[in-house]
Amino acid sequence: MLVPAARYLTYTEAVVLYNELLQADIVVLVKAHGPPSLPYGEGMYYQLLIEEALVETAQPLLTNFEQERTAPKLPRCPRCGSLAVAPAERVAWWRQLLYVGTTPMRCATCQNVFAG
Repeated sequence: MLVPAARYLTYTEAVVLYNELLQADIVVLVKAHGPPSLPYGEGMYYQLLIEEALVETAQPLLTNFEQERTAPKLPRCPRCGSLAVAPAERVAWWRQLLYVGTTPMRCATCQNVFAG
């Protein structure tokens, strides 16, 4: 019997976990999951199903994947990829309007201002 190994995954997350489970010789079935999206009616998310007998074998991979997935990601500059970013102190009024609801960040390497 198939049981869900992970639910509400994005496409990229589903591909990563699918490949990790296949490398561990665990057969995986990927299905669309979640509320329907317009106009096509299929879910925007995916779930991975595995055999019930293989749950114990897959458990370490699943817990490790879930920890990596939920870990906070460090902000990165979209222009140069640097991790040396900090909240921008003085931002023009039009940028404040553009970045409303987010924190404007400034890269220390290339001085790029972006929404963080």
